[in-house]
Amino acid sequence: MLELALRNIEKYYGAKHVLRGVTLEVNQGDRVGLLGRNGAGKTTLFEILAGRSTGDGGERMLRKGAGVGLLDQIPVFPESHRVEDVLYSVYGDLLTLQQEMAGLAGRLAEAGQDGPTLEKYGYLQQLFEAGGGYRMEENIARVYTGLQLDPKMRGAFFNRLSGGEKTKVLLARLLLTRPDVLLLDEPTNHLDLAAIEWLEGFLGEYGGTVVVISHDRYFLDRVVTRIVELVDGRAEYYAGNYSFFSAEKEARQSQQQARYDAEQKKIKQLEAAARRLHDWAQQADNPNMHRQAFNLEKRAARLEKTPRPARDAKLRSLFEEASFSGAEVVVLQGVAKRMGERAVLDGVDLVVRRGERVAVLGENGSGKSTLLRIITGETGIDSGSVKLGPSVRYGYLPQEVAFDDPRLTVLETVRRTLGVEQGSARGLLAGYLFRNDDIHRQVGNLSGGEKSRLKLCLLMRQEVNLLLLDEPTNHLDTDSREWLEKALEEFGGTVLLVSHDRYFVERFAARIIELKDGAVACCHGGYEEYRQARLKPAAFAGKTPKTKPPAKKNTAPAANKPDRAGTEEAISLLEGELAALDEQMRLCGSDYSALEELLAQRADLESRLHERYQQWLGQENAGELNE
Repeated sequence: MLELALRNIEKYYGAKHVLRGVTLEVNQGDRVGLLGRNGAGKTTLFEILAGRSTGDGGERMLRKGAGVGLLDQIPVFPESHRVEDVLYSVYGDLLTLQQEMAGLAGRLAEAGQDGPTLEKYGYLQQLFEAGGGYRMEENIARVYTGLQLDPKMRGAFFNRLSGGEKTKVLLARLLLTRPDVLLLDEPTNHLDLAAIEWLEGFLGEYGGTVVVISHDRYFLDRVVTRIVELVDGRAEYYAGNYSFFSAEKEARQSQQQARYDAEQKKIKQLEAAARRLHDWAQQADNPNMHRQAFNLEKRAARLEKTPRPARDAKLRSLFEEASFSGAEVVVLQGVAKRMGERAVLDGVDLVVRRGERVAVLGENGSGKSTLLRIITGETGIDSGSVKLGPSVRYGYLPQEVAFDDPRLTVLETVRRTLGVEQGSARGLLAGYLFRNDDIHRQVGNLSGGEKSRLKLCLLMRQEVNLLLLDEPTNHLDTDSREWLEKALEEFGGTVLLVSHDRYFVERFAARIIELKDGAVACCHGGYEEYRQARLKPAAFAGKTPKTKPPAKKNTAPAANKPDRAGTEEAISLLEGELAALDEQMRLCGSDYSALEELLAQRADLESRLHERYQQWLGQENAGELNE
């Protein structure tokens, strides 16, 4: 059944034609992903879908009685609003009933059992109960638990929360309304992994309809079953998730290019033949040949012409790298950092080596960004030590990008930071999609994605061998994310990054560090290996686990077996112990004391294993002689 539809929607912002005859049908239960480059009109289309805005042409249709809920990308509430006020604003009508009931209850307490007052109170109580008034607290508690919101947050001022906390509160508010159609604009921005996974599970079980804007490719693969992409103000449709969309889009573009090339080849052949006929007709003074040439020109004009495939402007440029000779790039020993009463880092040991790709994961507030700021020296520590290799030159991309002087233009910022001439600066900015009037905009007025692009532009032109990236894909559209991934793959230095983008982490990270309760735990591999490792409590129990020595097993030859068979069994047992010890060392990560102990045990095992090999070799030779 049709839930929501748009027909031939047009939208202008001044002279800019943002939406060009967009048609979209959403059926009950659909899971639709809305994609497009930044500025393509996705949020504008959402506003029209929600009924908050109207197009300059076309119509919107909504099933009678259906409710629509929109998760705003940028929330706006009065400064006086606390989190509790934001959540209870869902129940405005019920709260009004509750106040009226309280007033009537007061009158009844004073005047006794007044008939009309008692009757009205009973009527309001029925309305209150039917509307779910007695379940308000229960419902709020449920979403608090699901989204892992701190119960103490309810009294906090909403506008003083972090971006992730605001997103969670707004999402909780929207889920409390239980609308028939959920419109989610970048719902995973600022959410930690646990909250994202909970949201994916909730949407999988949600009985209503979902339309979502997201650059989270993992999220799109797990949630949506249809993709609508806005390209040049028009909608293109794909019947599948993000992975299907990616492959299908490439196939469509290849097919369109092939049709375009074939048509252009045919047109050129007809036009060339027509020119030759005109030449011959003129030389032979033959009107019939002219007519044949005209016919060929008409055929060329009548041929169906496939539009030339649009070639999106591509970001370009790679990082300029500084050489580095040392093996250890970053070394933290016993680092402790408190924020008020909370220990953000509690005796953390960590080593990042040359060429490593390390992702830092953890819940919001676990200290990931603090860790990066400590490495840069922006934030001090309470105890311990932080050392960078002697020839390390780092570049730092913070989560919220800011520039020293927000009044400078993009062009002025690049020239001042890099010390280059205007022509070089213009050419450099063009590679990051800053062209024409864009270069004269003040950097303080850029969007989040534009600020990130400009900051990356500056970082890539400075010789660095260590990149510290805090949520580098936030605010970037999909094309920009893929470009960043390609640039990082070709970067020969070391990378330490914080990210909630699971697609990015899976493709890029070779080691994952989880921050939890002020301690670190390590996992070698990408996101999928990390997910499996999280199922092992010993590996992710807060502090890096102190590995106990492997239990010694009886490696003596069995009394009832020949000596050679007993030696082979002993060798097999020792090899198993050695493999188990190697796995324990891998899980220890940067826990120096545990690694020292395990290395000593490994040396002892290798020595014993070598002796058994020599023993077996002697027995083998003796056996051959006896035979």
